[in-house]
Order: sequence, then C-alpha cells, then structure tokens
Amino acid sequence: MNSATDPPAVTMAEKVAFLSVADHYPEAPRSVTTIETHFSHVFLTDRHVYKLKKPERFPSLDLSTLAARHRNCLMETRVNRVLSPDVYLGVVPLLWSTNTGLSLKSAGVAVDYLVHMRRLDECDNLAYQLRHDGPAADEVDRAADTLAAFYARGKRRRPLKLEERHYRHQSLRDEIHDHLGRCPPADALCDALTSWLDSQAKTLTTRHRVDAHGDLRPQHVYLGKRPLLIDRLEFDARLRLVDPVEELCFLRLECDRLGGRWVGERFLDRYAALTGDKRLSGLENYYEAGRALLWALLAARHLATTTGDERHWHQRAYDYLNRGLGRMGVFSRRVLEAP
Repeated sequence: MNSATDPPAVTMAEKVAFLSVADHYPEAPRSVTTIETHFSHVFLTDRHVYKLKKPERFPSLDLSTLAARHRNCLMETRVNRVLSPDVYLGVVPLLWSTNTGLSLKSAGVAVDYLVHMRRLDECDNLAYQLRHDGPAADEVDRAADTLAAFYARGKRRRPLKLEERHYRHQSLRDEIHDHLGRCPPADALCDALTSWLDSQAKTLTTRHRVDAHGDLRPQHVYLGKRPLLIDRLEFDARLRLVDPVEELCFLRLECDRLGGRWVGERFLDRYAALTGDKRLSGLENYYEAGRALLWALLAARHLATTTGDERHWHQRAYDYLNRGLGRMGVFSRRVLEAP
C-alpha cells in the first residue's frame, strides 16, 4: 500500500502535458516545441532540449521500467559526450511531491528522467542544409576530418564473420516478407549481396571495426567551425561496432536521399586521405546496399504500428530496396517496380 508521500501512477500523457508548458522549466523559456520520435518525446525550449523516453518495451530496447529509463539516459549522455562534449549537459529527474505535484524545480520523488541537452542551431544541421542551399565544402571537410580522427583513435576489432553477414542479409529479407508480403526486390537484393559475399570474401577479411557512431545520418551532423555529431547509438554497444567505411557509406546513402550524394563522397574521400584506407568501389557498394536492406526493414516495421497513411512507409521501404539494387547493379524493371 502506498504511503502519503509515494507518487501516484503518473501517466505518460500527464508527463508530456506538464513538460509542454514553458513555465515549468527552470530557465523560463518563451515557448516549448514538442516532437515525438520512435523512442522518445522531445521538448525544445529556447536554449535547451529535454528528452523523455517512452515507457515501452521495443524489439531492441526495454524502457518499460523507471530504472531502465534512468540507465538509458545516463548511457546516452556518457556515450555522446565523446563526439559532443558540451552538448549533453546531464540527466534531469522529473519529480513529484504532495505539495507541488510534477516539477523540474522542487524537491520530490523521481517519477522519470530526461536527457538534458544544449539546443543547437538548426541552420548548422546537415540535413537542413541539404534541404535548402546545401552545405559549404570546407565545412563538410571539417566535419569529415573530425569523424576520421575519431575513427583513427578507436581500438581496432576483428571484422564481422562472413557467416554472420550471410545470416543478417537472409534474416532481414525474411522479416521484410513478414511485413510486405511477397517482395521480389528484397529477394533480388539479398541474392546480390550474397553473391558479392561469396565472390569477394577475401576483401572483407582484411577489414576492421571500431566503436563508431552507430546512427550516422545527416540530421545527426552539425557543421560549423566546431563540428558536432549527436545522437550516437547508446542502447547496444555491439551495434556501434562497424567498419568506418560501412558507416560512411550509410551516411552517403542518406545524403543521396536528400539530393546531396557528393557530401557522402566527400566524407569517404577525406577518410581515405587521412587514414590511408584506400577506397574500394565494390566494397562501398556492398556496404551501402546492405544498409539499404536494413533500412527497408525498419521502414516496413512501421506498417505494423502506424495509424496514418501506410503508403508512406511502404514507399520508403521500396525506395531503400531500389537504391540498394542500384548500388549492386541490378536494374531489371520487373524487380524494381513496387506492386
């Protein structure tokens, strides 16, 4: 039985409503903008960002308990301070007391936790710039050099075993079928990746992995005099273990989707120049196509939970598959056309 000082069962809706009010923040912002992501509710004030994790159990991440969310917030802050040391300010408790109810300012019992960040200028964001006038080449180079130096400092690990890569491609294809039904592009892409693996196995055995970013998309890259890379994947360190070239090929894929493939090319060029890791077009195409297969699945998974227009996620899944097929040199119209 709860005592008089124990917090009530505060719902997620109540927490979101509370955090959406500007007067509830210590810095007294003029306004609060709320954004919902797959894992979190994000609250943007004038100068700060607060991220509240959803109390759910996801396929790759269990945030269903208060302790799990606290651990995840601490881990996100620690992992991201490597590439954005002054952006991740800490973890802030959302408190409750009988006198004040929910509060970010007063004493009380923690009913949840938030990642506290410094808000960055959207105009410096790579995705924003790609959607507008495009980034300056010197700023792209500066960010690429920062990332290359980060990779170079990392402890080198053995490459992923070939049988693990085979298994990953096949399991991704099978799950895509679960969501999309019969999907010839997924079959064709998996076959192309498997064929490349079988013929180029020696190339992969010479590669190495490092503890990388893990989610290197344009929206996580901020340009300027001091480049910053945010939202490094925190919940599974194994998913950050990747060949730097594979991660950069994923960035190239995402830049290409925004009409700026040259940016991804520049990151790869700078990495090769600064590390001596010679560019191999066949390897890069394989890596990019493999990431396209993965992100086709991530798009398809939304079909199971979306309450909106399913066509958006269906089209995105096929777009990734088509891009992957293009990288592998598969251009059959019969394969590429979505039903």
